[in-house]
Amino acid sequence: MNPKRVIIIGGGPGGYVAAIRAAQLGAKVTLIEKDKIGGTCLNRGCIPTKALLSDARMLCSLRRSTVFQSLINERFNPLESMMERKEKVVQELVKGVEMLLESHRVTVKQAQADLLGPNQVALLHSDGKKEIIEADAIILAPGSKSKTLSNITPDGGKIITSDEALEIKKIPREMVIVGGGYIGVEFATIFNALGSKVTIVEILDNILPGLENELVRNLRRFLERDGIKILTKSKVEDLRPMEEGLRLTVNTPQGVQEVTAQKLLLAVGRSPNLDLDFPKAGVEISSAGIRVNRRMETTTPPIYAIGDAIGGTILAHVAMEEGVVAAENVMGIDHEMEGHLIPLCIFTYPEIASIGLTEKEARGKRAIKIGRFPFRSNPTALISGETDGLIKVIVGREDDQILGVHIIGHDACTLISIASNLMEQNVKTREFSRLIQAHPTTPEALKEAFLDVDGLAIHLPKPLRK
Repeated sequence: MNPKRVIIIGGGPGGYVAAIRAAQLGAKVTLIEKDKIGGTCLNRGCIPTKALLSDARMLCSLRRSTVFQSLINERFNPLESMMERKEKVVQELVKGVEMLLESHRVTVKQAQADLLGPNQVALLHSDGKKEIIEADAIILAPGSKSKTLSNITPDGGKIITSDEALEIKKIPREMVIVGGGYIGVEFATIFNALGSKVTIVEILDNILPGLENELVRNLRRFLERDGIKILTKSKVEDLRPMEEGLRLTVNTPQGVQEVTAQKLLLAVGRSPNLDLDFPKAGVEISSAGIRVNRRMETTTPPIYAIGDAIGGTILAHVAMEEGVVAAENVMGIDHEMEGHLIPLCIFTYPEIASIGLTEKEARGKRAIKIGRFPFRSNPTALISGETDGLIKVIVGREDDQILGVHIIGHDACTLISIASNLMEQNVKTREFSRLIQAHPTTPEALKEAFLDVDGLAIHLPKPLRK
C-alpha cells in the first residue's frame, strides 16, 4: 500500500509541526512555503521579538543594578549588536527546523501555492516555473498578516509595522505606537530600553484588553514609571509629515494633543491570511478565517486548516497543537481539539503571564477566594533585582478548585506552565500548598500565593493579610 500523500501549505509553527507529525505516522509529506521556513513567528514575529526583548531586559537590569550601573553611559548604543544576535538566533532556529524536516523526509518546496481543487495544488516558483501536485489530503496553514487602519497606511519609512521595527537601523528619538495589545507593549519595552521616547495610543479603555485588570494596572504603572506615555480611550485623528518624522493629532479624554514622532509603529493586531482560491476547493471562509470543526476539517473533508488563518486565538503554541490534531486525523487517528486552558505570555519588563478566569469572570460564575503574593517578598526575585509585581490566584470558595492564575513579575512565563499543569490535572489549592518547593526559587512565590487564599502565607506580615 502506498503511503498517504499530504500537502501542507505554510511552513510556520503549525505547518511544520503538522508536517513532522504526519511524517512520523508514515505519510509522504510535501511542505510548501513561499518565504522562509518557520513563517512569521520564527522569522518576523515571536522569536526575533523575544530575542530583542531578552537583550532589552538585560539592559534594563544593568541600568538598575547597583553593581553594574556605572558600565552604562549615554553613548552606549547596543542596537547593532542586538540586531546581529537576533539574526543569529533566528538563523539557528530556522536551520534546526529545516534539519528536523529533512530528517523526517519531508519534501520542502519554496513556492507560491494555491488551491486547484480538493486534491490539487498549483505552485508558482520564483523562476516563473509552474507545477501542479496532487495529494490525498491538504492542510492549510497560511498564517496571518498585520492589520492596518484606514487613516494610517504603513510606508516602511516613517510609518512602520512590526516587520520593519525588527530591522530598524537607528534608534528613533521619539516613537508613537498605535495599539496597546501585546505587540504594542512588547515593542514599547524594547524601544524604551534603547532610549526612545515612547507613546502608546490605544483606542480602548486600557492596554492589553481582556487581561486580568490588576495585572494591567500594575504593568501600566511600571511602564509609565519607566517613561512610557500611555494614552487610552484615544485615537490618532490626523498625521502630517515633517522633515524628520510626523506630527500627530491625538484625540484623548483630556482633549486634543499634538505628538511628534520620528517613527510611528502600527500595532493593531493581526488578521487571517485568506489569499488562496478557496472556492475552487469548496472551502468556506469568513472575515474571521477559514471555517473548521474540532477535528480541524474544513467544509471540504480532504482539506484541513490550522493556525492564525482559522482565527480565534492567534498564538504559535495553539497553532502547533492544531497541527498535531490535523495531521493525526489525516492519518486516521481520531483526535479533536480539546478545550484546554491556554496560557498567555507577554514578554514585557516585567513579564506577564495568565491562564484561566479573571477575577471579574470568576465572580460572575461563583463564590471565590483570592490569594496574592508580591515578588518583593521572594528571595530569588530580590537576588535577581526584579522585585516588581505579584502573583494572583483565584480559587473556588466551595471546592478549592484553581480557576485562574495571573502573574506579573520575575519568571512569570515559566511559572505559568506550573499553573497550567495544576489546572489541567485538577490539583486543588491545598494539595499544591503541601508540596515542597526548592529554595530559593520563584515557585516558592506561587506556593505562597496559594497559601494566602486562606490567609496562611508564611512570608507575608500578618497586617497585610485579608
